[in-house]
Amino acid sequence: MSSNHEAGPPAAPDQSSWSPVPSYSGDAPPYPGQQPHRRPAYQPQESFPQPPHPSRPYAPAVWVPPMPVYPYTHWGRRVRAHLIDFVPVYVAMVPFWVGYVLVYVRVSELATTANPDPSLLGDLLRPALAWTIIGLVLMLAAIGWLWYNRWLTAGRTGQSMGKRVLRTKLVAEVNGQPIGGVNAFLRDLLHVLDGAVFIGYLWPLWDAKRQTFSDMIMKTVVIDHPAPGGPAPAAPAPTGADSYGPTS
Repeated sequence: MSSNHEAGPPAAPDQSSWSPVPSYSGDAPPYPGQQPHRRPAYQPQESFPQPPHPSRPYAPAVWVPPMPVYPYTHWGRRVRAHLIDFVPVYVAMVPFWVGYVLVYVRVSELATTANPDPSLLGDLLRPALAWTIIGLVLMLAAIGWLWYNRWLTAGRTGQSMGKRVLRTKLVAEVNGQPIGGVNAFLRDLLHVLDGAVFIGYLWPLWDAKRQTFSDMIMKTVVIDHPAPGGPAPAAPAPTGADSYGPTS
């Protein structure tokens, strides 16, 4: 009677032909029911840029032109142009000073009198009042002159009367063009800062662009400008920097 134990262990499979992963070729599936792996066809990318990811926003690079360099006007010429423009204002202030001096002299006379006559008070005020009225009329005329000369004309053309005489011009620093009437008025209004201990008016003496405080705020410069028929001004030369950075 034969037994399974007597038959011996079963023969081991041939290791040279056995592989844990079945091999296949072509597009045949490796296992029943499994789809073959196919490489997708190449699709070119779209040419227009995609929006940035919300977690990595970026700002597009913007090229900023360099600030030009002008033939900046010397401080002495600016002062002379300023004096020419403000001559009417100085003339209008003369009657006020005359009235002030008359009042001071009459008050000094009354102070030295033992028994002053009260009727002298009217004689004291009448001349001062007359000179004050004359000064107010002249001051209104001077303000009208400033409006036409320094704000309207200089704002449109860059040259007031003083600047035309001294051959200078007020322009915007960024493009070399006149700044307009409103900006010319605001620039003169900001001269209040220059008048503080006169340091702002003296600032062009050592500033590279010969600017006052009002020029720095308004981004303006005063440049040399030839007379009509004279040689053309030199073209502004670039500073070489790509960063951007507005007295008579």
